[in-house]
Amino acid sequence: MALLADAPHREDGSLTSPSATEELAFEAVLEWATAAMQLATDPATGSEGARKGDPFDIVTPADGLIERFLRTQVRDRFPGHGFLGEEEGGTSGSDGWQWIVDPIDGTLNYSTGLAGATCSIACLRHGQPVVGAIADLSAGVVYRARAGTGTVLASSAGEESGCEPTTSPAGAARVFLEFGWEDLDPVMVGTIGELARTRPRVIRMVGGAAYALLNVALHGGCMLGIGLRIWDVAAGVVLAREAGRAVRLWEEGTLVHLVVGSAEDLTELAPIVERFGSRRVAPAVA
Repeated sequence: MALLADAPHREDGSLTSPSATEELAFEAVLEWATAAMQLATDPATGSEGARKGDPFDIVTPADGLIERFLRTQVRDRFPGHGFLGEEEGGTSGSDGWQWIVDPIDGTLNYSTGLAGATCSIACLRHGQPVVGAIADLSAGVVYRARAGTGTVLASSAGEESGCEPTTSPAGAARVFLEFGWEDLDPVMVGTIGELARTRPRVIRMVGGAAYALLNVALHGGCMLGIGLRIWDVAAGVVLAREAGRAVRLWEEGTLVHLVVGSAEDLTELAPIVERFGSRRVAPAVA
């Protein structure tokens, strides 16, 4: 299990040598995430889930429709860029640029009418997420950020404004747990048991890594994720970093483990990830 290095930053905290491509990508994700949200909430699209694997691993018509839409948009707007989507896979592309998409993160929530479903779009430069957008399908809001700006923007009904990340005492007490599988198993139980040995916390499992990361970015607390995929977290990592949250990522084959929160959270929770991250190395995709 390899700990991933952070992106290179200058002393002012911005990414080294940001490019015009990132600016174009930043503008594109607002348009695309808004369109994806409209597709997902259109009754004609259909949200009824069909099983891909186990009873909890489902796909809806919106998953394929949104991913195909985004794949076409990237191909037309950024020829040569790679594209990796949850449903149909993809390639790394040329010149170090790659788009990472989860058309519906939290598909079980989406299919069953629960909050916590999002569309997640990220642009990576040489493996580092530099632009991210998360469309909150329940709230009807698109959040986006570009690395090095220290700003998260929220767009709804054609109006956009900057977000002021907050951390109340109640927010700081939250820890979101997200796993790359749905069924309860010893890794989940063990992780919760280890959390009981740290400072008092309120556990939340919302069933969507992007939604959890969005909430940590905006309102504080922390997130611990084990056995996730890059499309679950890439956009949320950009938002969390630009909101001032600390991020630590581990890579294990095609899986990603992470801790996001304060520096104290990383110190307390990293050993839990390192203990349990390798215990279920091939979970079903959530």
